[in-house]
Amino acid sequence: MSWPKSALLSLSDKQGAVEFARALAAHGARIVASGGTAKHLADAGVAVTTVESLTGFPELLGGRVKTLHPHVHAPILARRESASDLEELEARGIAPIDLVAVTLYPFEQRAAKLDDAGAIEEIDIGGVALLRGAAKNADSVIVIDDPSQYAEVLAALESGGPSAGERRGWAARTFARTARYDAAIAAELSWRLDPGAPPPLYLLALERVRTLRYGENPHQAAALYSRAGEKAALEAWKEGKELSFNNLLDLEAAVRLCGRFRDPACVIVKHNQPCGAAVGKSAAEAYALALASDPQSAFGGIVALNRALDVATAQALGDQFVECIAAPELEPAAVEALKSKKNLRLVRLTSRDVEATGAWSPRLVGRWGLLESEAGADAPAWREVTQRKPTAGERAALAFAWEIAAAARSNAIAIARGTQLIGLGSGQTSRVDAVDVALMKAQRAGHDVKGGALASDGFFPFADNVEHAAAAGITAIVQPGGSMRDAEVIAACDKLGVAMLFTDRRTFRH
Repeated sequence: MSWPKSALLSLSDKQGAVEFARALAAHGARIVASGGTAKHLADAGVAVTTVESLTGFPELLGGRVKTLHPHVHAPILARRESASDLEELEARGIAPIDLVAVTLYPFEQRAAKLDDAGAIEEIDIGGVALLRGAAKNADSVIVIDDPSQYAEVLAALESGGPSAGERRGWAARTFARTARYDAAIAAELSWRLDPGAPPPLYLLALERVRTLRYGENPHQAAALYSRAGEKAALEAWKEGKELSFNNLLDLEAAVRLCGRFRDPACVIVKHNQPCGAAVGKSAAEAYALALASDPQSAFGGIVALNRALDVATAQALGDQFVECIAAPELEPAAVEALKSKKNLRLVRLTSRDVEATGAWSPRLVGRWGLLESEAGADAPAWREVTQRKPTAGERAALAFAWEIAAAARSNAIAIARGTQLIGLGSGQTSRVDAVDVALMKAQRAGHDVKGGALASDGFFPFADNVEHAAAAGITAIVQPGGSMRDAEVIAACDKLGVAMLFTDRRTFRH
């Protein structure tokens, strides 16, 4: 048997339902439908058997009970290879159901906007039971959980019937759908217990978008996933050569940091660290300045722009070896200018595409899980703590450097001149080492740090950080403050004529 003899449809999302039902009916299928689905199909001229006529019971409890009945679930769950199962159905005058299509109440889309009573009513019970029953009996029953599957299922039926692999694949997808649905309900109800507090239960459902050649290293298997239901955010990605695991990590870091700036900006990331960053009057100028931050480290890096990739920028990029270029738009002439670079990845991506969804950011640490809030209260105003106050130019440079330090791995020190990164020390186990590395990189790239501005993602535990920076010519510093030796650090600044601001907020990134 290829085409189903009987199909049950219970659809909250009725997109494409009429066309799908007509295709099934045209091949002899009896269409059974519940409530609003039956009316929707009947109004379109599709012959429908209502669930009520199948069960002999009307909908109960204002529609809460429609399909929860043995005459619905027995023909779905009956094992076709079991003579006794089929005899039981026949004794009760029930025909097997060969296809089940259910779209669940849109809890994920609606619940957050409703009060408790309204949210509860968006919890689907019967639909989940139908999907699970059909998926359990997938060897005999085709199960569909989304209208996007209609074309695939019809194509399989037209070609002689779905294979065992297709049936099992649809079943696995269905169980993932019901798991995701329950996860959304659990998350919403947990959040309502104490909004703003870490939830007592946090469930994360991910869907595989694609497999990758390998992970961080060739011996590691890897794949790219998105939060279930959010694949659309990835559809704009274009590439010449397959994006790798490491490319994706670096793209997220580069695009997210670049999105912090309003004016034309460019960020270059290497090994998940910003090695070049600048704001300019145009994308091309921003790229030139970012490349000059640390040309040696930028070799083979990931480049992100917060403006469209234009011809001028593309031509400049064409002279360099870069792995990926990310921009909100790719002008056709710019793509043409780079077409000779066959392995280059060109990606349409903005900071909105990589921003976290939801209030909590999860991270797995061995057998443990960590959650932290993605967004906190507004940052406090910066405080002037030294005798010398920073100039307007120094303030602007400090603000730029602070964004870079906040995006780098702690311990992080960023040195800027204007809105150009000229030295970065990050991932160091000692903060004074981070200062020294930032100064070394600035010197290696030929930058004059005299009059430069320095940002630290954490407080200075000792005055030696200030002494090393001031000796190189740094004149302004911004740091969180909060050390037991703040007074000593401030005194060192006053002695050396360095202006210092406290942010009263740390920005570690481990």
